[in-house]
Amino acid sequence: MGKRDRISIVGCVGVPNRYGGFESFAEAVGPALVARGYEVTVTCDRGQYLNDRAPTFCGVNRVFIGIPANGALSVLHDLVAFFRVVASSDRVLVLGVSGGLFFPIFRIACEFAGCRLLVNVDGVEWRRDKFGFLTRMLLYAWDWLAQRFAHVVIYDNIALQAYVRFPKKSTCVEYSGEHAVDRLSANSHEATNVLPQGYALSICRIEPENNCELLIEGFLASALKSYILVGNWGSSRYGRLLRRKYAGQSRLLLMDPIYDAPTIYRLRSGCACYLHGHSIGGTNPSLVEMLFFDCPILCYDCSFNRVTAGEGAEYFATPGALRALLDSGRLSQRGDREELRMRYRTSKIVDKLICALG
Repeated sequence: MGKRDRISIVGCVGVPNRYGGFESFAEAVGPALVARGYEVTVTCDRGQYLNDRAPTFCGVNRVFIGIPANGALSVLHDLVAFFRVVASSDRVLVLGVSGGLFFPIFRIACEFAGCRLLVNVDGVEWRRDKFGFLTRMLLYAWDWLAQRFAHVVIYDNIALQAYVRFPKKSTCVEYSGEHAVDRLSANSHEATNVLPQGYALSICRIEPENNCELLIEGFLASALKSYILVGNWGSSRYGRLLRRKYAGQSRLLLMDPIYDAPTIYRLRSGCACYLHGHSIGGTNPSLVEMLFFDCPILCYDCSFNRVTAGEGAEYFATPGALRALLDSGRLSQRGDREELRMRYRTSKIVDKLICALG
């Protein structure tokens, strides 16, 4: 691919990261692709960047869409975002399958525009308990349409191969994590000088599939003194009820989302251990990023996490098993992560992505 090749990324909230995994991916690989000579555009949810409408971010073009990128309206967001960029793109990478209903149209539009259509199917969205039955069935159908009509299907974890419907045109591209330790700064917009000593930490979206209550119950049964759980507590009924239920627990610090990189770095580098409860979703960027820190990592035991962290983490499946790990005196043990860190370096991930782009 030449220097004039144009890559557009559609389907995330935007860059810099204001939400989660796809945004972390776009924020990491977008500037890296620009550094290799590509012209990169990322569509952004206008409502999430009210005080930041700069046309570029680290060399990446930003196109603002006035429709939310999450929730029910994400379907329309992906539709509008796609047609805002397709005519000026050589490759369009759609993150997620919310726009799956329109993929037959996307494919035709790409054929006319002379560009290739790629989809990252994320982590089997139709299996998530946070969605009702009808939504899950729609996501299942949209997932099939997206995979059927895309030129290339990308998945982010080998354990997702069982859910890939067209393996001959699919490839695995994980997330990178080294940016989590590269963004060091003395400046911060969040106060971290009052944090407790020897705390456990989790940073995640507050969803049933992330086993937040399991993590809390396992911690509360342990002798560990403090647990900081950072997430979007106010974004769902599940999160609000969970926060209310544990509001009186003095050992818990339930914090709202933080996107200030230096603050997140300080939280991660200062914790005694990291608790990762994700059970669905392939390779989770939050776990990949923690692999670049030296603290012990305790993961919910599922195939996705074992593929991601391997021997670099300990595993649990119940509150009791988590408590046993926290109280075992093994928190000083840290698995060898050098090989894992090499796997998740941005340069390697970008190499894989460029091969997928074709």
